[in-house]
Amino acid sequence: MNKKLAAITALLMSTTTFAGGLGQPISLPSAKVLPKGVRNFTYKGIITNPESKFDANGNKVVLADPLMKQITFGDMIKGQYDPVDKGSLEQKMMAIGANEDTVMGETVGQVNMSVQANVPIFAIGINKKHTLAVAVPVTRYQTNVATGVRHTNPEKIDALRQELANGGTALKEEEFNEKFGDPINAKLSEYNYEKLEDENNTKLGDIKLVSKYKAYEGNKSAFTLVSALTLPTGKEANVDKVIDIGGGDGQLDLELGVAHDFYATKHFTFSVAAGHTIQFADTAAKRVPFTNTSSLSPDVDRSTFRDLGDISKAEIGAAWNYHGINIGAGYALQYKQGDEYSGDQFSSARYDLLERETVQNMQSLQVNAGYDTISLFRAGKFFAPMKISVGHSRVLSGKNVVSSPMTTIDFSMFF
Repeated sequence: MNKKLAAITALLMSTTTFAGGLGQPISLPSAKVLPKGVRNFTYKGIITNPESKFDANGNKVVLADPLMKQITFGDMIKGQYDPVDKGSLEQKMMAIGANEDTVMGETVGQVNMSVQANVPIFAIGINKKHTLAVAVPVTRYQTNVATGVRHTNPEKIDALRQELANGGTALKEEEFNEKFGDPINAKLSEYNYEKLEDENNTKLGDIKLVSKYKAYEGNKSAFTLVSALTLPTGKEANVDKVIDIGGGDGQLDLELGVAHDFYATKHFTFSVAAGHTIQFADTAAKRVPFTNTSSLSPDVDRSTFRDLGDISKAEIGAAWNYHGINIGAGYALQYKQGDEYSGDQFSSARYDLLERETVQNMQSLQVNAGYDTISLFRAGKFFAPMKISVGHSRVLSGKNVVSSPMTTIDFSMFF
């Protein structure tokens, strides 16, 4: 067993940060498998503080960007459901010399988020070619949210407040002050969302089963077939919360891929990998929007049909190992197809709005460094073969993906 341990590197899977979409890989590509009978326990700690994202045009924006909207007179008119009240409010609008495009103010918001994923992984070498592994992610997160409003047209606001005091519409001065004082939470309450507030929570993620089969190994290279089944064990994001991190996406995934190692020297390995993930269709509870300018909606279809877009990826990496010192770097290119939604409770055009901005792409770079005691264990100078490493990854570019960097801490034991 000691001799076999010299060839082991502790890479068995590549997991993304956020369920259902693209996330940064947490390990370098590798064709390595465990020797027969050797077991491996790995703990991966993943830390990130999402602050920004790439939008549909590839521009970097803050996560709170959807909370920052202009408030026009037309928005207040749309909030009245009674035609008589709408007509009265339009009359007051003309009375103060305003129109539907007149800007009354703008909402402002700030979202601070901290996410830590703890991923224990257990693997075993079934034989010299085949390794099986299971990963059970648990996500802890903390969100801090602040919202408010900036009054940009105080003269028109005061004039409207005076007109409302004179009566003639169901929108009273007190209601106006409430809605214009905290318009975001007022709208959320109107649509039966939960109020935005700070939160600490822990959620089980989607359990992942991984198989690696080494189809070929020679003196200079190795070729491995990789497959993974992601089970829908994680709790989905709450449809009654505007900001929520789901432990999983609630549906089954199947990943198929290949990995190739080229042993350039005794200490240097160059690796390439490619894979495709099929996200199987299912049904889920979704808020169905009625406008292409906002995803907020009071209407919930608990049985919305969805088919999340499949994911394709390609990776390259290089690793150097010298007497237990490990240094590596890698690049990953990923693409996710658009989602498909449909249902029978509302018009098909409204379900189509759920498909907006669901196509994703990402280019990321990762580096890591670590140390293992395998050579010391072989020489009888250490009690167990272990490995510890630290990695860091950054998103170079993308669309509709979180752009914040991520740090991983990795600890492995072989027995």
